[in-house]
Amino acid sequence: MKWSLPAAVLVLSIALVGCTLAVEASDQPAPTSVPTPSASASTPVELVPGSTLDRSVVTAAVPDGATLSVVVPSDAGEEELAALAAVQKAAARHGATVQVHADADPVAAVTAALADRPDAVVGIGPALVGVLDRASAANLDVSFLLLGTQLAEPTGNVIAVTWPGAEERAVFAEDPASFSGGAAYAGAALEIGLAAFASGLDGHVIALD
Repeated sequence: MKWSLPAAVLVLSIALVGCTLAVEASDQPAPTSVPTPSASASTPVELVPGSTLDRSVVTAAVPDGATLSVVVPSDAGEEELAALAAVQKAAARHGATVQVHADADPVAAVTAALADRPDAVVGIGPALVGVLDRASAANLDVSFLLLGTQLAEPTGNVIAVTWPGAEERAVFAEDPASFSGGAAYAGAALEIGLAAFASGLDGHVIALD
């Protein structure tokens, strides 16, 4: 259909007016948005793999009824035994089933723990961290919880919970890593570690103060 000349002029005039309004509007300064502070606002935590986080980032509750395979050195000292007792007591509060493995061959102990097909393999102290490091890398579908020590390099299926006196990266240390405070911290460390898994914090270190 052909437009008549007056109609075409009218359409062109409307178009020009619209362009003029658009140009004038673009000349106006854009309104500045000032965010309103909120009392509940907080700085988000940057979850860098392998980073050490405060226990406050753990938001989930401790899951009940977990199955745990706990690995301890066959020649466990006083600190490891005190930590084991605290772990068993904490596990009982949450209806967890605990199977303890101690063997003169640490690889055999970890292999037996894996055979339980637990919800988490739990290692206490730095003495077995080298074996647990290799086992966690070879079994990425298994959750590992290290109490009182941490891996040299982050692994996505491992959570480590440390506390004062038990926080060294012990895998390649030439001297034995320090391990103390097991009786005071290990029970809480187990609970925080299980809750950290439920919070999706796999691959991080949680520090207790």
